[in-house]
Amino acid sequence: MKKLSLHLHRFSAVQVAIFLLILGVFSGIVFANVFQNSYRSQMQLYEENIFSDIRALKINYSGLFSYILWKNLKEYAIFWLLSITILGIPYMAYKTMFFGFSTGFFISSITMQFGFKGILLIIAYVFPQGLLYLPIAVICLYKGFSLCKMMYYENRNQLESRLKLIAPQLMLLVLLAIVILIGSFLEAYVGSFLLRKTLQLFS
Repeated sequence: MKKLSLHLHRFSAVQVAIFLLILGVFSGIVFANVFQNSYRSQMQLYEENIFSDIRALKINYSGLFSYILWKNLKEYAIFWLLSITILGIPYMAYKTMFFGFSTGFFISSITMQFGFKGILLIIAYVFPQGLLYLPIAVICLYKGFSLCKMMYYENRNQLESRLKLIAPQLMLLVLLAIVILIGSFLEAYVGSFLLRKTLQLFS
């Protein structure tokens, strides 16, 4: 515990997050390039079958919206529940590095498989909901890190004092949840439409 606390004071949260993100992205790119032969057939299967199914099938937008919203809110709730435990900071470190790895792997594998069209596919996959999801993720990491650090690595307060630290964050949590709802709506209705149109380039 003391060693971790010293490390937290030596480096800022932003520095650690950037390092883990870059490390994750680099690892994802390397993994995608080294093991591309093992998943190339899967990518071809997606192009030949899954992509054509998405283009042909009628999208149930309301059902898709419910699924995306539930998935996002569940992940959001898990993040904040863990943020108020001693596992909060290790969990945030894992999420940051995993996001970097997934991003690096996804971008590398798509561009290697589809070239320039792959870039369009990546943009269609994250737009426009990514414009909301990214700021939410940054705010959650910053606020969650600060809260967990105050509760367990600085003051080590009793339960009553910890509740006082959590209370001022409740309004922010509600606002972020509303933004998640908006982002989920955009992903289900706008994002899926744009993705479907983009996939027509792969026919």
